[in-house]
Amino acid sequence: MQKKFLNGRWEFRETGGEWRDGAVPGGVYTDLLANDVIDDPLEADNELDVQWVGRTDWTYRRTFEVEPSMLEHDRVLLQFDGLDTVATVRVNGEVVGESVNMHVGHEFDVGEVLQPGDNEIRVEFQSPVEYALEQKESTPYEVPHTHYPVEQPGRPFVRKAQCHFGWDWGPSLPTMGIYRDVSLVAYSSPRITHTTTEQDHDGEGVDLTVRVGVDAPRAGEYELAASVADGETTETVDLDEGEQDVSLTLGVEDVELWWPNGYGDQPLYDLAVTVTDRNGAGDPTSHTVTDRLGFRELELVVEPDAEGASFQFEVNDTPVFAKGANTIPIAPMYGDVTRDRYEHLIESAAEANMTMLRVWGGGYYENDAFYELCDEHGLLVWQDIMFSCSLHPSDEDFLETVEQEVRYQVRRLANHASIAVWCANNENEEALYNWFVDHPAHDEHVDDYEALYEETVGPTCREEDPSRTFWPGSPSSGPDSDDPYAFGSGDVHYWDVWHEGQPFEDYYTTEPRFVSEFGYQSFPSVDSLRTVLPDDQLNPTAPLMEHHQRNPDGNATILTRLASYFRVPFDFGDFVYLSQILQAEAMSTAIEHWRRRKPKTMGALYWQLNDLWPVASWASIEYDGQWKAQQYAARRQFAPVLVSFHPEFEDDTGGENAQADDEDERDFGDVSAQTLWLTSDEPRPLAGEIDLEVVTFDGEVVDERAVDVDIEPQESTPLATVERADLPDDVDPASVMIRAEYDGPGESYPATAFFEDYKALDLPTVDLDVTIDGDEVTVSAPEGAALFVELDAGPLAGWFTDNYVHLRPGETRTLAFEARENHRDGLIEARLRQHLSTRHLRETY
Repeated sequence: MQKKFLNGRWEFRETGGEWRDGAVPGGVYTDLLANDVIDDPLEADNELDVQWVGRTDWTYRRTFEVEPSMLEHDRVLLQFDGLDTVATVRVNGEVVGESVNMHVGHEFDVGEVLQPGDNEIRVEFQSPVEYALEQKESTPYEVPHTHYPVEQPGRPFVRKAQCHFGWDWGPSLPTMGIYRDVSLVAYSSPRITHTTTEQDHDGEGVDLTVRVGVDAPRAGEYELAASVADGETTETVDLDEGEQDVSLTLGVEDVELWWPNGYGDQPLYDLAVTVTDRNGAGDPTSHTVTDRLGFRELELVVEPDAEGASFQFEVNDTPVFAKGANTIPIAPMYGDVTRDRYEHLIESAAEANMTMLRVWGGGYYENDAFYELCDEHGLLVWQDIMFSCSLHPSDEDFLETVEQEVRYQVRRLANHASIAVWCANNENEEALYNWFVDHPAHDEHVDDYEALYEETVGPTCREEDPSRTFWPGSPSSGPDSDDPYAFGSGDVHYWDVWHEGQPFEDYYTTEPRFVSEFGYQSFPSVDSLRTVLPDDQLNPTAPLMEHHQRNPDGNATILTRLASYFRVPFDFGDFVYLSQILQAEAMSTAIEHWRRRKPKTMGALYWQLNDLWPVASWASIEYDGQWKAQQYAARRQFAPVLVSFHPEFEDDTGGENAQADDEDERDFGDVSAQTLWLTSDEPRPLAGEIDLEVVTFDGEVVDERAVDVDIEPQESTPLATVERADLPDDVDPASVMIRAEYDGPGESYPATAFFEDYKALDLPTVDLDVTIDGDEVTVSAPEGAALFVELDAGPLAGWFTDNYVHLRPGETRTLAFEARENHRDGLIEARLRQHLSTRHLRETY
C-alpha cells in the first residue's frame, strides 16, 4: 500500500477571479484573511462586510506528482477526510466525485484518470447559502428553524455545521474548504477500512469482539489477526471482492479498567488488526491499523421509579454523576483549529473536576484530537448527531446522505473509551412538539421527524454500535414520550433563569433527573474584548459591543440581574468582573442544588464550556483560553466532595417543579436559615468534622462548632442548620458570613454563605496584602473580610489553583499559577510581578 498526502499549499479563487495562495487543511475565510482580501471577521462588525464570501462559489486547485509505482496498484483512491460542503472534485479535468455533506469522509476512485508525473486536482465549491436556498425552494412546504442575527436562511437543507450560518453566541461565517486531510491511497491487497469493538466483561477478563471492515480488490482466502494487551487471535477468512465486515473474538485478561476523571486511572491499550494476503507468488502483503482502547463497562441506566425513570451513567458498575459542560466548535475558521487549543480545553475541563462533555449538535463532529484527549483525561462524551434547533426534510437524497454520515462517524468514533451515548439531535424534538406545533405543515413535519430519526439515524447508530445507548434527542423524556420536558424522566434543558428572567433561587424549585443544558451569560475579560473592539466601544450598550452579543436583550439581561444581586459599578472593568461573578453564582446555585439531590439527579452539564470568538456569552472559558470566574467556580462545584449551603426562605415555595407557565418573576423572600450539606462522589465512607463558624466581617466569631461527618460512599446529606433568628440582637445579618470547611481526602473543601444578597452586605473597605514567590501568590485580608478576591495574571497564559475566593478576616491563601507554557527559572515570578493585579467586591463601589 502506498499513501501520499496532498495537504499543504494550494491555490484558490472565486469564480472568474485571480488565483491566490491557499492552505489545506483550511477554509476560504482563513485564506482570504491571509491574502489581505478581507479584514478579520472577528473584529468590530467586519462580519457584516464579509457576508459575500459565503454567497460566492470558490475553487481550490493544486498540481501533484504521481509515481509510476502507485499506478501499478489495482486501486487508487482520492481520500478527503473533510470537504465543506457542496463540492465537485475534478482530477485532470474529469469529475471523479461530489459532496453535499461536510460530516462524511469521501473516497473517490481515480485510478483511471491519473497519469505518471504531474496531475491537477480541482475542488469546486458551491455557495452553501445558495445551495440551501435551492433545496428550500424545491420543498413543497416550509421546514421551520430558529433564526439568529446575521443568519442565512435555509440551513436545515444542507448537511453543514448549522452554527456556520449564525447562532445566538456566534458569527455567520458559512465557510467552504478542504478542512481535514486529503490524500491518495493505492493498494492491490485487502485494506482495512474501519474497526469497531464490543466488550463483554465477565469478572475474570474481557471477551473482545472486533468487527473489521475490509476492502478486497479481489476475492480470495486471507489471514486476519487482532491483538491487544495479552490477547490475540488469527483466523483464515474468505473475502469477496469489495467491502465487507468480518468479526474476530479474543480474550483479554491482563488489563486495568478505564475510569472517568476522579474515579480512577485511564489506561489505554493498543489494538492492532492486520489483514494479510498470501495469495500472490511473492512475499505476503499486509495492512495493519491500530487504535487505542480503554477497557470499561458503561451503561446508561434508565429504570422506572415512582417519579418516572432514572437517568444515570454507570461505569464499571459505579454510578457516575455527570459533572461537566457543553462544547461548541473552538474556532469559526479552520485555520485556528489546532491541537494546542484542544489540549487547553480538555485539560481545563479535567482540572475543573469534570467527568463529561457534551458535543453539541449544531457544530461538527470534533477532530480526532478532541476524542483522544478525552480518552486520556477520563472525560465521558455525550455525542450529539449534528442536528440542532430546526426541523429537516426527509426526501430520499437527504436521508441517504444522513445515513452515510451516521455510519461514517459512528465507525470513526466508536472505539473511543470516552464516548458514552449517541444522541439524535439538539432540541429538535422540542421544536416539533413545542415551538412549531401549530405550523400548518405539522403533520408533514411529524412524518419527516420519524423518517429521519426513528427510521434512519437511530437504526444506523444501533446497527453500527449496539454497545451504547442511542438517546432520541436532547432534551427528551425517552422514546415513548412526546414531552421533552417531563422532569421525572430523561434529560432536560432548563432555561427559565436566563431566558425567562427568573431569579437564581428558581433553580431550587426544580427536580430533574439529568440537566444537559442550563446557563447564564457573562462578558469576557477586558483584555479579550480589546482584541476585537476599540476602547470607545467598551460599554454594554455600545454598538460594537452589542454586535458581540448575539442573544436578544442579552446585555440588558445581565445588567438587570446584576442590579438584583450586586451594587452596579461605574467602571467597565468592574462591570465585566461582576458579570463573571454573577454567572458563577447562577451556576453554583444550580449545580450545588442538583448535586445535593443525588441519586435522583445524576447529571449537570452547563452551557457552555468554550467560545468561538470574543463575545458576551454563556462560556466559562474565553476564546483566547482565559478562565472566567465560572471556570474556577466549576472546580469547586464539581469537586469530588462538595460542601454547600442550601438557603431556607421565609416564603418557601417548596420543591415543586418550576416548568409551569408562570411568566411573573418568583419572589422567595428573605433567607431565614442556611442548611449545611455534604455531598460525596467518593467510593469510600467519609468521616471527621466540618468546622462551621459564623463570623462578622471585622472578625468577631458569633458562632463556632464542629459538625460530625459520617456518611456512606456516594451519599448526599444535610448535617447542620444556621438560623437567622439565632444571631445576637446586636449583630446585623448584613455583616456576617457563614463559613464551613472540611478537611477531606487529599484537600480541604470550603463553603461560604450569607443571609443577605451581596448588594445588601455591609462590607468593610480593606486592602489586600500580596506577596509573590516563584509561581505562588500569597494573598491575605488582615483588616476584614474580602469577597470574590480576583488574581489577574494579565497576558500570562494559564490558571491559578483557585481564584475569586472569599477571605475571612485575617485569612491568608497561597495560590499557585499553572502556566500553559514552560518558562525559564524565575521568569514566571518576574512576569507575575510585572502583570499581576487584584480586585475584590468592595472595591467595585
